[in-house]
Amino acid sequence: MKLIGVDIGGTGIKSALISCGRASDGGSYKILHRSSVPTEAKYGRDHIVENICKAIDNYRSRTDCAVIGVGSAGDIDDSCGKVTYATAALPGFTGLDLRGALKARFGGKIVVVNDASAALIGEVYVGGSKGERPMMLTLGTGLGCAMIKDREKLGCGSVDNIRIGHYVLHEGGRDCRCGKKGCAEMYVSATGLKMNADKDKVEDILYNAEYAFAVDKFCSDFKKVLEYACLTYDPDEILIGGGVVEMAEQWWDKLCDMCSSDVSKRLKKAELGNRAALLGSAYAALNGNFGMQMSYDK
Repeated sequence: MKLIGVDIGGTGIKSALISCGRASDGGSYKILHRSSVPTEAKYGRDHIVENICKAIDNYRSRTDCAVIGVGSAGDIDDSCGKVTYATAALPGFTGLDLRGALKARFGGKIVVVNDASAALIGEVYVGGSKGERPMMLTLGTGLGCAMIKDREKLGCGSVDNIRIGHYVLHEGGRDCRCGKKGCAEMYVSATGLKMNADKDKVEDILYNAEYAFAVDKFCSDFKKVLEYACLTYDPDEILIGGGVVEMAEQWWDKLCDMCSSDVSKRLKKAELGNRAALLGSAYAALNGNFGMQMSYDK
């Protein structure tokens, strides 16, 4: 069968047409085509929702897909697909019934989960992560985090969306979009890297020795976040994903050298790259128990 996966971030909205041979067989999930549209968050909630619909329409208007899986930035009540909290990166999203808005437009089966949760679901059920208590950190515009509590029961409450990006890393530090100061995602993210070097492109920083100091600071701050995650949540595996990981050859070894052996042995680069949330949201839509949804043959 064919279905649509969507990944909503503060900068861009990715969508993909996905096929699977059998719903519960993660190895059968394949991306047939993918595309993206800008989020254009500065224009507000209604404009963002319209752009999400455009991303879905890239495939919905050309197929008979009746299933849409969505991973979105922000805190999501996955029992109903409502955004319970979002920072200023997605203005007006707090309180939005995202599933309801998309259901009214497209009908069919729609599941909405947090984007880091979707990426982790993708890595575990499609990518083949073997951790019993896997955690995932996603490095993008912000810092997302999710952890699976029970990999045998995928559904409401089985994947925790953890606000590690808003753990205060530096008291009185940089202003965060959540309204606090010194939050981890203002240092450990693409945004943080850019602020370290006062440059607009991550690539310019990572591939230019002139900005080695900015990468060192990024890794030092990342080490502190990982130590906090291990001490507080004790995951047996920490998957690192998101756009910054696609350039991990420029900083991964440095980070691992800074970390203790107890932390570094848990670290693993995510396998699916920027496909993780697309595939994970699709897998969740077909296999997860997320609210009152139509059932599908597995």
